[in-house]
Amino acid sequence: MVALPSMAQVVAWFGWGNGPGAIAAVSAVLTIVVLLAPVIAGLILFGLERLQVSLIGALNRDLAYFFVNFVTFPGTFVHEMSHLVFAVITGAEVNEVCMFENDGGRLGHISYRTRGPWFMAAVQHSLTAVAPTVVGFALGYVLLKYIFAGTHSVWAYVGLWYLVISLIDHSTMSDSDLEHYFQGVWIFILPVFLVFFGLGYWG
Repeated sequence: MVALPSMAQVVAWFGWGNGPGAIAAVSAVLTIVVLLAPVIAGLILFGLERLQVSLIGALNRDLAYFFVNFVTFPGTFVHEMSHLVFAVITGAEVNEVCMFENDGGRLGHISYRTRGPWFMAAVQHSLTAVAPTVVGFALGYVLLKYIFAGTHSVWAYVGLWYLVISLIDHSTMSDSDLEHYFQGVWIFILPVFLVFFGLGYWG
């Protein structure tokens, strides 16, 4: 288990001093990093997906897109279920769930309507949008930890790596997801900043 550094250690690493101003500056940087991390993670996964397309596409372009879009369907299921679960948890009203389609490049989708005051709408948009990346990374971490934890049969390795690849291919945020994420993520800027500042000032 990797031990996370304390906020005091992080502030010291920046070398900007240890007064309130320095703590506020470091907290602001960390806030930006945390809120952009899912987007960066999604871009990394998108890059890995494009690498697959390039490698398989060297043999056959149609086969490459068929593999990434349809053979790895479990990833699509996790993607849409993540949207669904986070939408329900945050109080949004889910109108439609489609796990399999091939319409305009979409493989699946959910349709939801925000409910409650403006700040809850922001929470619903941002958390529902980022859900596939958060859940995908969490499940991927568990799968990789299990894969490297012990010895498995050949077919078990094939199945486990198939699931990992499926998550890689479908844990990114779509253009619509990114739009909704940035539509609501601003609601977390002040709370996240205050958490970091509090840890640095009183921690």
